[in-house]
Amino acid sequence: MESYAKNVVVVFCYLVQDGKVLLIRRNFPPLKNEYTIVGGKKEFGENLISACKREVYEETNLLLEQAELKGIINNSTEGRNYDVLTCYFLSQSFSGEIKSSQEGDVEWCDIEESYKKDGISEFYLKISPYVFNSQEFFHGTVHINQNGEIDSFEMEH
Repeated sequence: MESYAKNVVVVFCYLVQDGKVLLIRRNFPPLKNEYTIVGGKKEFGENLISACKREVYEETNLLLEQAELKGIINNSTEGRNYDVLTCYFLSQSFSGEIKSSQEGDVEWCDIEESYKKDGISEFYLKISPYVFNSQEFFHGTVHINQNGEIDSFEMEH
């Protein structure tokens, strides 16, 4: 009998304007109290863009107009019987005024300063250079231990 992987799909969106990225300080696990980019789980029946637009609106009050898929990472966590497939988008095309939500507080941060921000997520630090600095589509694998920390990180273009 064949064994297929079970996957949860998560979309993340880097919202960028005037050299700044919109960060959210998460109120809930995973990454509770850490700064990262907006995003969340794809719902049943949604396509990736629809999920991205919904998550951006729910967490920021912004209407996403266009987004480019920059890369995909497979995340496997020790002790889980499913993988998490994370899809990373980049957008400079959105409208509205930012507003924090129950998911967390949102704020603009200079892209270069974001790497040094207190409380910035380890995932943000590892993945952001591929989003911001690469013209090529990236894909990779992250192995996560039971404490939610990165054990290994492999990336390809």
